[in-house]
Amino acid sequence: MDRRKFLVTMGTALGAQMIVPLQRVIQAHADIDPVNFTGGSDLFFETERATVAALSEIIIPTTDTPGAIAAGVPEYIEFMLSEWYNKDERTHFLVGLKQVVAFAEVAEGVAFADLEDAKQTGIVQRLHDGDMPVMKDGGKAFFEHIKQLTLAGYYTSEIGMTVERIYLPVPGRFDGAYPYEQAGTLFTS
Repeated sequence: MDRRKFLVTMGTALGAQMIVPLQRVIQAHADIDPVNFTGGSDLFFETERATVAALSEIIIPTTDTPGAIAAGVPEYIEFMLSEWYNKDERTHFLVGLKQVVAFAEVAEGVAFADLEDAKQTGIVQRLHDGDMPVMKDGGKAFFEHIKQLTLAGYYTSEIGMTVERIYLPVPGRFDGAYPYEQAGTLFTS
């Protein structure tokens, strides 16, 4: 499956909930290749870039498989904002990001990316729950927005498609009685 097919599949699954720029990419049948994105954009300040990296890694952390940072998700998000968002959409995202940055600096005294993991997760949980006092809707819309960008960036990356999803270029045989306990593992027998 390539990026375009994945985005179409994701768009179908999310329906009307998908953010407009991702819908625009699907409708344009575009090939997005942020791997070649050099990160030379002046869109983010370093604090914002580090915050996006930390947020994306919380959404898809490194476990037994690589996380969002290893998959290039922060660069993907910056690429999408630079290339596929109109000015109002980009501004809307950046305002939310600046509010998260400011909240961490005021509430904790340090940048979001410099917080302990538990404190970062606590702020993300507040965003998820719509309990961020500095944001109009409590942060729910911003969290949903960055979550969709993170998922799209991760699962359309080489890591997301070949490591996380156990890519088999030539599918194995169909076994309708395959033991459930072994689902998700490669055929070893």
